[in-house]
Amino acid sequence: MSTGNTFNNILRSHCISVRLNNEELSLLNERRGSHRKGEWLRMAFLHNHPSIIPSINLEAWKTLGEISQKLNRLVVHLDNKSNDSPLSQTELFAVKRQISELRTNLITDNMWSASHEGNAKNPQR
Repeated sequence: MSTGNTFNNILRSHCISVRLNNEELSLLNERRGSHRKGEWLRMAFLHNHPSIIPSINLEAWKTLGEISQKLNRLVVHLDNKSNDSPLSQTELFAVKRQISELRTNLITDNMWSASHEGNAKNPQR
């Protein structure tokens, strides 16, 4: 493709027709998202695929928001402590628990299933 920016180089004047079966059309419609069919095909041909953004799991979003709020409250509490005051065991436990909960929710495929990380069982026992 030429790199000049003249009007003739920018203008798209060629049209290509493509025939698809029902399955191929469904696949195209699924992948193109909000893009027009021709626009998506051109981007795919030029290896400039549009980003596919997955739909938001609203329950997961709400839970992560709640965890974020709890962490923010902990940070405010810790910021308000005097500089020479050490963290109590309760404060350390609360921070560790919230970080662990956030991590678990971020790494699991299904937010509502338990994480099996670190829970490997010895098959010989």
